[in-house]
Amino acid sequence: CSSDLWRSANPATSLQKLGQLKGAGPLVGVVAFSGLAQYVLYTVWVLYNSFKFGWGPRENGWSLAVVGIVAVLVQGVLMGRLLKRFVPQKLAIMGLVSSVIAYTLWGAATEGWMMYAVIAFNLLGGTVAASVQSMISSAADSKSQGQTMGAVSSLNGLMAVVAPMLGAPLLAMVSHLPQGDWRIGAPFFFCAVLQLASLVLAIMHVQRQRRRQLSAAA
Repeated sequence: CSSDLWRSANPATSLQKLGQLKGAGPLVGVVAFSGLAQYVLYTVWVLYNSFKFGWGPRENGWSLAVVGIVAVLVQGVLMGRLLKRFVPQKLAIMGLVSSVIAYTLWGAATEGWMMYAVIAFNLLGGTVAASVQSMISSAADSKSQGQTMGAVSSLNGLMAVVAPMLGAPLLAMVSHLPQGDWRIGAPFFFCAVLQLASLVLAIMHVQRQRRRQLSAAA
């Protein structure tokens, strides 16, 4: 039993399980890159705002509260309505486009209020994880859906471990720069690149699925 648990939590096994899903190969990269970007954001948010805008505990606390409120709004109110209007594939791509823009704007922000404006702008970015999980779940059969979702969770856990090892040193490299310097946004520009890679992979997946549907119809 313990060996089964270890295999289900092993990142290599998780990647293998996800990669074996029919037509879902690129989604492995989407989960990894988008998850890594999210956890880098968690790692550097407070220190970034402190270095760039001179924020203290109060300002950072308010910003995190707004992030939490927006997350609740997206997941609890908007997500169901959006899924009724858009298929998960389209919603995931829209969310990734929003995330690429949001990370770029966070990195380029010159005033603290801009961080709040981008949080409000990036509502669709909060739909990416659920949309991608829905895409992966639909690619798995009923017998392996549980294992598949466990593999996604394990891969996200791996990204949570890797993120501080990348985000913190990257921020440390620019922390000596004067407040307001655009180069302090390096961690967010890195996240934007990760989300751009996720976007490319998601588009590849959607195009591959369309070709297979057309081939099957033919």
